[in-house]
Amino acid sequence: MALWRAISQSLERRILARELTPGDKLPTEFELSREFMVNRHTVRRALSDLQEKGIVESTQGRGSYVRRPSAPMQLQRRPRFSEHVRERGRIPRTETLKLTARAADAKVAAQLGLRLGQPIIYLERRRFIDDEPTGISQHHFSHDRFPTFIEMYRARGSITQTLIDSGIPDYTRRRTAISARLPTADEAEQLHIPRHVPLLVHRYLNIDGLGRPLEYGISRAATEVVIDFPDPERA
Repeated sequence: MALWRAISQSLERRILARELTPGDKLPTEFELSREFMVNRHTVRRALSDLQEKGIVESTQGRGSYVRRPSAPMQLQRRPRFSEHVRERGRIPRTETLKLTARAADAKVAAQLGLRLGQPIIYLERRRFIDDEPTGISQHHFSHDRFPTFIEMYRARGSITQTLIDSGIPDYTRRRTAISARLPTADEAEQLHIPRHVPLLVHRYLNIDGLGRPLEYGISRAATEVVIDFPDPERA
């Protein structure tokens, strides 16, 4: 077996055994050359093989990192995170970070059709797929419209179920704006990614069956997320 292939397979086994996890930096070319007693050209060939397999990613001047598994997301009118993840044979999980009432700032008030300073529900969550953190989301709802949202969400742990029990049987996506930026130190820590990996930032508005603003949200996810556009005939 070629030396570069043996090195590639050794590193891949470490990753599969979770000795190296998504976002971890691999040893440098120099360190790997010393460990396997080969020249750097052989190490580069091994790392290139791992890149081609989509297992690691390398950035000039920063080194090589274990790549996060892609998490297909579909842009569609009925956004349901857990449902869509399960349809792909993956395991979703959501962690609540913050849940409180606060005053609406100008941006949130404009999106929800409220007055500046009106009370809103603020919910911040971290999402996981197969126990790997994939995104952080912020959700805003009118407190006057859903005065018992906090208590109901704490009991149910689901936005969709809380809305159903609040008299909203269905909701759809009105619009989504997507941008990209580098993560803050806190975001990088929460998502287990290095600071040089950009985030996709989704700002969106969900509406109820009558077309009224229901939820204004902001989600942040690593750019390895795959955007899967649905068939227009089925959207």
